[in-house]
Amino acid sequence: MTCHVRRGKRSLLAALLVPLAAVALSIPAATASAAEAKPAGAMAAPAGSADTAAILGKLHHSNQMEIEMGKLAQKNAESKDVKAFGKTLVQDHTAADKKVTALAKQQKVDLAAAAPAMKPDEKMDKLKTQKGADFDKAFAAAMLEDHQKDVSEASSARDTTSDPKLKTLLTETVPVLEKHRDTAQKLVTQLGGHASAP
Repeated sequence: MTCHVRRGKRSLLAALLVPLAAVALSIPAATASAAEAKPAGAMAAPAGSADTAAILGKLHHSNQMEIEMGKLAQKNAESKDVKAFGKTLVQDHTAADKKVTALAKQQKVDLAAAAPAMKPDEKMDKLKTQKGADFDKAFAAAMLEDHQKDVSEASSARDTTSDPKLKTLLTETVPVLEKHRDTAQKLVTQLGGHASAP
């Protein structure tokens, strides 16, 4: 009788231990799979962070170019209105770039690395050789074309980004670009220049 009881206990114990052993064996395997899927020390990048860096880089590049163009207008223009527009470009894009730089610092974005590679700018090079009325017409047309493109790209980025801080920055930027576009359009009409269609 005693022998049967002991055998019963052993059978019951075995029945309990087998599933527990299987579970114990499965845990290291699952852990190993997780380790393979995500290397030690790796951290998932926030969604949209690469896009945010690219957009900030383009904004910074654009601001720098418009500041340079504004300074050139103040130097080479004959029209007081074109000179005034050049001054506005320098002021507005300098202020805009401070916001871009501040957000880039918050997001740990290297603007020098994120900005598009500098390429020879034929438009800028040609404007540098012009002065007076010829410069005024060419400059107004160039600024209209540039700001039509800038408004389109900034508006698209604003509507598609998932980064709330970047969306706020772009929401503040678009009206300024639209104001520059409209001013350039008025100058083109006033000076009799020509610009590409948007």
